[in-house]
Amino acid sequence: MVLLAGMAVMLVRAGYLEIFQQTWLQAQADKRQMRTMTVPPYRGQIIDRNNDALAISSPVETIWTDPRKFWDVRNNLRKAIAEKDEDSAAAQDKLDDLDVNLQKAEALLSMTSGELTKLLTDNKTKRFVRLAVQAPPELAQDIADLNIPAIGSHSEYRRFYPMAESVAHVVGFTNIDDSGVEGIELSMNQELAGKAGEKRVIQDGAARLIEDVEQVERMVPGQDVQLSIDRRIQYQAYKVLKEQVTQLSAKAGSVVVLDARSGEVLAMANMPGFNPNARGSLKPENYRNRALMDAYEPGSTLKPLTLAAALEARVIGTEVSIDTNPGKLKLGKTTVTDPRNYGTLTLDMVLAKSSNVGASKVALLMDAKDHWMFLNRVGLGLRPDSGAPAETNGSLSYYDKWGEVDRASHGYGYGVSVSLLQLAQAYTIFANEGVMYPAKLIRQTEEPVGQRIMKPENARAVLRMMTAVVKEGATGRRAMIDGYTVAGKTGTAFKYINKKYRKDRKVVSFIGLAPASDPRLIVAIMMDEPRVERANGGRLVAPMFSKIMSSSLRVLDIPPDDLPKQRASSKTNGGAS
Repeated sequence: MVLLAGMAVMLVRAGYLEIFQQTWLQAQADKRQMRTMTVPPYRGQIIDRNNDALAISSPVETIWTDPRKFWDVRNNLRKAIAEKDEDSAAAQDKLDDLDVNLQKAEALLSMTSGELTKLLTDNKTKRFVRLAVQAPPELAQDIADLNIPAIGSHSEYRRFYPMAESVAHVVGFTNIDDSGVEGIELSMNQELAGKAGEKRVIQDGAARLIEDVEQVERMVPGQDVQLSIDRRIQYQAYKVLKEQVTQLSAKAGSVVVLDARSGEVLAMANMPGFNPNARGSLKPENYRNRALMDAYEPGSTLKPLTLAAALEARVIGTEVSIDTNPGKLKLGKTTVTDPRNYGTLTLDMVLAKSSNVGASKVALLMDAKDHWMFLNRVGLGLRPDSGAPAETNGSLSYYDKWGEVDRASHGYGYGVSVSLLQLAQAYTIFANEGVMYPAKLIRQTEEPVGQRIMKPENARAVLRMMTAVVKEGATGRRAMIDGYTVAGKTGTAFKYINKKYRKDRKVVSFIGLAPASDPRLIVAIMMDEPRVERANGGRLVAPMFSKIMSSSLRVLDIPPDDLPKQRASSKTNGGAS
């Protein structure tokens, strides 16, 4: 009767709870089992112009622990053991299993013996401590199978860069929270990142997922970003640059390859380099994109722009000759010199011999305002806005501050500073009969819009003059490419340090276009402080240009314009081409 009475009471109580307390019981269960989980968004890919991946995301796990909860569980077990009741044996078994599983977890996490216990002890009052980031899902599952209280994991994505260091300065990288901190990852972070979602789930006591209940907010994946970069050209440019910087023990170096007809950047490489997949070895000084962040005095590579400005200002004609006797030009306390006395030079030879005196005399023929306006129109002193972060403006002082020395020095590339990208962008006027196209790192889906800077006949004239630089006996002869005509200009500039120019510190460069008869590509190269004797652009950088330009022309299947048969035909027709 007592047993039956007890059962009756229990049934009544159960019925009461089921009928009248169901909502309360459900709420209590939900508090213990229902969780709202964040669904991380899939970060969009960065791809090159041919849809090859430059940055992709792969699923990983962050393994974490709640030290306060862990010690609460452990202390409760010890308390149960100390009471020595019928549950003490079971508590002792659980405690022994916990100690064994902690050792197994240390091995899985590549920790030393006792390291995990010490970490939990040192952070006893904290509710969240990371044990491993960007861990493989398999490792997270092995940890979960150990059933250690207050140790769990949540899903994230790890960024992977298939081309590693060769395109690292352009693409950049993300931080531990998968947010862009450098390069395109930073400038296009909003588009790439997407938006996290939320869902309600049921978990067991070990925080393992039992069931998805409902989607609270939909996860929005990030958008893919397509760059103008061609990974084939990028790899070759970086390879040549790395070899030469290493061989010359140079401080740094940069290469930019532009599509001359659209301004799209096909390659942008820098040294020193870094591998964005090896986060532990990153050094801030190595991940500067020097091609667009660093400004330098361009030296003689500015001379074609000086001649172009003078032609536009109509202070000279294409057939004019410049008297450079006696090989020097005295301007107050400053003397502009050439390596030797070149005598009277045509404009072609001013570039071919890279005469500072000749360029200075041309610059002094111009009104300072006309010269400044031309340089400003081609982008000097202005941020290119290519799509990358932290671009430099360079420097171009206002013309009302120019004295005679400034006017002359601007003619041969001193007193102004540019980034390599700015200079390559300016040279698009010679490829497009006077129209400049803005440099872009993001693939353009619409027809590019250029800006007319100079008359077509003047642009063609300067382009023809630059072909004289890349011939036997000229400063840029080492830039010659079999089967192609090349127009270009060498550059060598002393660095301005502590208010004086240092002859032992140089920036050497070369910029050129090919095929010169119908330019398709512009390649600009800069080397900072090569540690060799007789460092100059023609000797050190022109050969690099030849390698990078020739491989790029082959990759894009651009036909030669200077084959032996074509040259023979040109001679037969009286030299017309």
